[in-house]
Amino acid sequence: MSKVDIHDVWFDFAAAFVQKKNALGWNTLTSQEQEIAALWLLEADVYNGGFLQFFCNWGEEAYIYAVRALQAIGAVHALEIVQSGYACIEHLSEDDRLTQLWDIPRFLTEEEEERLDKLDQSFWEDQDRIAEVAHRYYVQQLEVPAPS
Repeated sequence: MSKVDIHDVWFDFAAAFVQKKNALGWNTLTSQEQEIAALWLLEADVYNGGFLQFFCNWGEEAYIYAVRALQAIGAVHALEIVQSGYACIEHLSEDDRLTQLWDIPRFLTEEEEERLDKLDQSFWEDQDRIAEVAHRYYVQQLEVPAPS
């Protein structure tokens, strides 16, 4: 399967779980469905606007599910990148100046912004082949029948 094909297949597969989350909430999804949805959201937002976009759009709950997904599929490079991104903003978790997650970028240092930018660029290299590995892993875990 070509790289474009697997990304399309993964997109279609995972989008169904994102739609379920959007309609019914995180707690209606199974643990694996949460991971799939969060991983899809992570990829979509990091490729679009970076880790901050992902975190500010979806919050710590999605971050936790995405980390769990990256651990499950063995995406060690992406896991390190995402955890390093969170480490850049974690100190703001109890900051009284924050009224919403999208306040986070206003209170980052220049060094934190530069670090996040470098982490985003590293994520875009996709060393772990996330779409391919995630699709293969979750299809097997959920025992999705192969197309006939």
